[in-house]
Amino acid sequence: MKNPTQRSIKWLSVAILFFATLSVVFIYFQMINQLWLNPEPQRVVWNPDKLAWQIFIIAGRFIGVTILYLLCVIFLVRTNRSLKNGVIFPKSNIALIRWAALVTVLVTFVRSNYADVMQGGTNSVLDSNTLFVPLAVLLFAGLYKMAYLTAKDSNLAI
Repeated sequence: MKNPTQRSIKWLSVAILFFATLSVVFIYFQMINQLWLNPEPQRVVWNPDKLAWQIFIIAGRFIGVTILYLLCVIFLVRTNRSLKNGVIFPKSNIALIRWAALVTVLVTFVRSNYADVMQGGTNSVLDSNTLFVPLAVLLFAGLYKMAYLTAKDSNLAI
């Protein structure tokens, strides 16, 4: 990696992975505490009538955060690998961003219901972020696709 921009992207990717890892570890630690380690009044309140809902939300948070983290790692690895080959925008990242938008629907829905589920509540909430955030991610997927097509067209012109 001789180009300073490529080195900058590499170190930015390392920083993103570091902070993403810290965030995921914090979320896992918080969930483990709420499920098993906290004193009894601070643990999850299991509601026998809504047990399946509570398990869905808790498992959805764990699975959603894990999948988003893995998609981020794959995105950064593909980007850095393609930069070494002289490709700025790898085409495979377009589908990856679209999958991230789909997973973001689950993550934002779970996040809006998580606090209530931990307290044994029976209400479910459909927040505006459940639709807005995935649409924003899809917008970025479209912009990334346009950048890919522009870079491809630019390479053909040369």
